[in-house]
Amino acid sequence: MRALFAAALIVSAAFPSPARAAPPPEDPELAEGLHCVQPVQIPLVENVMEAQWSPDGHTLGLVWFSRVPSTRTPTGWEEVEIIDSLDVKTGRLWPIGVGDELDWSGTGKYASYWGPNADELRVVHDDHVVARLAPTIPRVRWVGDGLLFIEKNLLKEWRDGAVHTVGLFAQNFVPRYPRDDVYFSGDGTQLTITRYSRDGTIERFLGNTTTVDFEPLDTNDAPYIEWAPAGHTLLVRATDRIEVRDPDAGTRVMTGAFAATAVHEWAPDGRTLLLGKVSPTMPGGNAFDGFRPIDAPSTPALATLPNILGARTFTYDGKYFAGVSRTSAHTTRLEVYRCIGAPTGAQPAPDAAERVTKINEGPGRFVRPTAGEISQFIRGTHTGIDLATPYGSLITADDDGVITFVEWVPTGGNRVCIQHRGALETCMYHTSLPLVRSGDRVVRGQPIALIGMTGVVTGPHTHWEMKLAGRIVDPLTF
Repeated sequence: MRALFAAALIVSAAFPSPARAAPPPEDPELAEGLHCVQPVQIPLVENVMEAQWSPDGHTLGLVWFSRVPSTRTPTGWEEVEIIDSLDVKTGRLWPIGVGDELDWSGTGKYASYWGPNADELRVVHDDHVVARLAPTIPRVRWVGDGLLFIEKNLLKEWRDGAVHTVGLFAQNFVPRYPRDDVYFSGDGTQLTITRYSRDGTIERFLGNTTTVDFEPLDTNDAPYIEWAPAGHTLLVRATDRIEVRDPDAGTRVMTGAFAATAVHEWAPDGRTLLLGKVSPTMPGGNAFDGFRPIDAPSTPALATLPNILGARTFTYDGKYFAGVSRTSAHTTRLEVYRCIGAPTGAQPAPDAAERVTKINEGPGRFVRPTAGEISQFIRGTHTGIDLATPYGSLITADDDGVITFVEWVPTGGNRVCIQHRGALETCMYHTSLPLVRSGDRVVRGQPIALIGMTGVVTGPHTHWEMKLAGRIVDPLTF
């Protein structure tokens, strides 16, 4: 097992490593508050597509992609996922492996991630791979230092080096990915199965991880659900309705125009849902937005957050907030902000204007609509660029324009299309929840939808397609 992990480190070291910077100063005394307006000096880490805070509150697990030469693609290069870990207090950055979907155990003693070929889930402790598991569903859940996962028709748990069977799925509830997508609740006591059909309909089932029994879950045809990071509170979002189903506090509901366009975040407690608007991410870090709890939409903002994209995630103690900003049309960099008690001193990133100029003067005006990696290029009958990124991530407008379609289509699932100047139209397919409506005017970098798995997919991503006067063209060249 040590040899396997060493091999992963060797492969990781073969890729260009981000430069290291001097460590940030010691944390000042922090008042209570979620006003994340103080940028933290960290090493340059580019193209981060996933970020997961460790329970220690200052270690950030990162999945980022590097462009490497390739004979398998029409461009002569491809983007490969690499996993690193960053200590934001010391600035230390070190490799973990090659793969994606990094997650920490409840104590931070272990981490898990999918290997480079997505054929095994690796459990890591210190410098060792201590387990190699074979789940048949990508989503897993750490509960303390125990790891719940699904293998064929069995719910299993890995703990202390051993695997035992928790329960057996009834035949009609055995999940088959990607037709069925499964997520565990924050506390691991429940799980949902979302079953996608080729005709666009969605069935959902709610299960118990103790008995592995399931019952239909009524979500009123809502296209998007998400478990809170803690407990077993469920978020259900329709195009103009937001529900937070909390078994302890009851169901809270918001409807109307704001509910249709709001971006949601979970507060550090893992239970409180915050809602707000994200300013156009051009380039990101150039504006700050107010977020409020769902049940107090008219109160002063509980949180002030930078307009960054990607993971957008708090530490568990609420001291830091992380995401990415744009450095060019197709590259990003990691940003970490310290959260303080009042939104004082919030200033745009000093190089924001310079980065916007770089994007505007670049070879093309269209920006990558997500913080994800390219997983497939235009080739043969594949008519767009696939961008892989976690379910629920923001999709933003690639350029200014008018929304022409927000609809479901065969194969492509839910799509959002934008008509741009110069007879150019772009569409983002396989989305879950739209944040715009037909006829809306949008600007480059504005959130327009969330990543999903509708239509014919192999995992969460968006198919980014461009047409010039009705003819397919490559968005990477515009």
